[in-house]
Amino acid sequence: MNFIYKIMGVDKKPDDKYKYIWFTMGTACFALATLVMTIVISRLLGETQAGMFSVGLSIAQWLVTIAYFEIRTFQVTDVRNEYSFKYYLTLRILMCIITFLASIVYVVFNNYDIQKVIIILLVCLYKISDSIADTFEGEFQKEDRIDISGKSEFYRVFFSILVLVIAVAVSKNLILSLIIMNVVAYGMIVLLDISIAVKRVSVRMTGDMKRLWKLVKMCIPLAVSTFLSTYIINSSKLSVDRVLGDEAQLYYTAVFMPNMVINLFSGIIFKPMQTAMAVNYYEKKYKNFWHIISKMILIITGFTLVCEVGAYVLGIPVLSWLYGVNLKEYKLTLLLLLLCGGINAINIIFYYVLAIMRKQKYMTILYIIVCLVSFLIMDTMTVKMGLTGASLGYLILVSLLAALLLVYIIIQTRRNTKNE
Repeated sequence: MNFIYKIMGVDKKPDDKYKYIWFTMGTACFALATLVMTIVISRLLGETQAGMFSVGLSIAQWLVTIAYFEIRTFQVTDVRNEYSFKYYLTLRILMCIITFLASIVYVVFNNYDIQKVIIILLVCLYKISDSIADTFEGEFQKEDRIDISGKSEFYRVFFSILVLVIAVAVSKNLILSLIIMNVVAYGMIVLLDISIAVKRVSVRMTGDMKRLWKLVKMCIPLAVSTFLSTYIINSSKLSVDRVLGDEAQLYYTAVFMPNMVINLFSGIIFKPMQTAMAVNYYEKKYKNFWHIISKMILIITGFTLVCEVGAYVLGIPVLSWLYGVNLKEYKLTLLLLLLCGGINAINIIFYYVLAIMRKQKYMTILYIIVCLVSFLIMDTMTVKMGLTGASLGYLILVSLLAALLLVYIIIQTRRNTKNE
């Protein structure tokens, strides 16, 4: 156990640069994992199985928002320590169980063949492991040890993906490889997260259902908003699956993936700032609060423009080589999806602003409106215009959401100013 403590640097007193480097490495590894898995499976197992895996990821990323339940967002901004760790852990375990049951219901309802069902459920189980680890990493972040959070995420994801790649290369069996990956992922949680957390907090569940229910009510609007947001993000991919099938899904996943680079970059920037934003807001240092937000939006805008230029020049040749498929006709789709990634990153900033203001229940209404629009337009646009139509539909959704969130933030800010 001393070996684990030494690797994780538990007893160190690191400076901010060291903390940020490891947090960045963990976030980067997590964000790039999907890209690596999809490329490896596409190269070694073919377009059909890669398409199934891509659908499984889309479904898992959507459903696992139930498991996340936005507990970490509330946890790391709980600067007044309203709830101890046992409440966050208990709620997380309960939501993980509900998530896996929901994934079973989803695959049964969609009447997939047995191979696709097993693949989807195993991918969901893996993403649930991310959620469990997130509870412990959130506690480390709250203690201002984002370096421990970053190391935990980096090592867990790196070794999970490594064994998946080796297993796929050796066995050529996707289901067996996913089982092995899950075993390693959950083992790393025990080894890295739980073993460290037990020395810092009480790692046990609570039976105080009354107080737990209060925490649930605080998190529900955040969780619903994130669930709907993830559906909005994946709505175009799910539409491609319904309308165009597994092979088209692989092509769309290939050009969709680069917008995850923007999500990676944005996560590195504003995840460590959550607690600082909350502290500034509750201490009524509004100038600092809005300065942080403005700076993040400008950085995301600039980075998105750089990605657009890079994608225009090199995007399609590089992606075609990585995935082993011809993507020449999807250049416009790629550029549209990168724009969507930038707008969505700004939406996440707006989301955190409203979460810190504790106006989450009103925010949920805005997400519901955008989801209703997605039901009306997405499949129609995909049928008429193929992958380009799916990307245009996604652009409409994230742009509408950005406009609604911004208007509500302006209204709420004016109300706060009047009340002071």
